[in-house]
Amino acid sequence: MSGSVSAVTTELTPHIYSPYKGVICDKKAGFCVDSFGISMAFTQEYLGDEAQKEIMKVIDSIGTKNFDTTRYSLSNGVYCDSLKQGCFKSRFNDTREVKFSDILFN
Repeated sequence: MSGSVSAVTTELTPHIYSPYKGVICDKKAGFCVDSFGISMAFTQEYLGDEAQKEIMKVIDSIGTKNFDTTRYSLSNGVYCDSLKQGCFKSRFNDTREVKFSDILFN
């Protein structure tokens, strides 16, 4: 079916997986993301209440005005920027990470 959501979990690294196209979860970093950035709802759904509470503690300690959910690094160093609609080798290496970018943004 065209436009349907894939229910197949894709393991990207031992700690990072995609429960379906459009979402990536990082068990080690403790959050899930979608094309808009870090998602509290997906974090809670796929990593549990404790993971959501932990990421909320981080956000609260930094302050919601200073915490940018649209730019983040995964535990393997891959850096994603929702505004640029892409994931890259690292924060300082703009080589596109095609697999991660395709899952989130295509």
